[in-house]
Amino acid sequence: MPVPPLPGERGTEGVRACPACAPVALDQVEYDGDVIRLGWGVFRAQVWQVVDRRRVRGSGLVAAVVAVIVVAGLTALQLTVGWTGAGPVRTVIAIALLGLASALLVVGCWRTALPVDPAATINGRTVRPDWQLAVRWSVQPYLARTMPPINPDDRAAILADTPLLQRGLVRRLVRAAPLFGALGLAGAAVVTAGVVTGFAVPWAFLYLVTLPDMLVRLGRAERARLAALALPDTAVADAAVPPADRRREPTGSKVRLPGE
Repeated sequence: MPVPPLPGERGTEGVRACPACAPVALDQVEYDGDVIRLGWGVFRAQVWQVVDRRRVRGSGLVAAVVAVIVVAGLTALQLTVGWTGAGPVRTVIAIALLGLASALLVVGCWRTALPVDPAATINGRTVRPDWQLAVRWSVQPYLARTMPPINPDDRAAILADTPLLQRGLVRRLVRAAPLFGALGLAGAAVVTAGVVTGFAVPWAFLYLVTLPDMLVRLGRAERARLAALALPDTAVADAAVPPADRRREPTGSKVRLPGE
């Protein structure tokens, strides 16, 4: 089923061009490094089609105010009770890291997604999907590390599902990157301050490993989309081919009247 174009897009089936991905040739996308590079190009090309610049600026202003408040509060707490128990240099570093972590936390929690316009709604509830994080079964094999040849019957499904998948992954990256960054900075801060040992918070950094995986999924989706675009449209091709050996029969009654 064709997907309506998303905001800022042109063309049919919701497929948009990726200018940032042009330098990557399709036959060269074989290893994860190339796929990550392709996925980064997709992210750069589509991020401002997914998030609202005005909302991003608003979140940045609020995050800056929160960071200043956190730094001031932690500094006052350190001067009052000495909560870190570390030296002045490590204390300053820890407070600065916590201030940055609080700012990233605000950015990650702030709603920045760009709504679909016009939105298809029923009783005020949006019913037209503009993003997703999964594809149908017929498309999943083409998102594996080694992509099989595209089946022409799956072309329409790939072109319908991969743009929605890419949009969903971009939205998740925009939100997950600052949240996981805040978690990592907070873990580094408590270790720097000497509140806990380094072995107590390794999980704070493990979430950052999922960010390259999202770029890999973005790149694989773009690789499948480009391969599907390279195939001819089977529906159009079939419609252009005339039926072979079709017997032409006269219309109307086939009963012969006397004298015919």
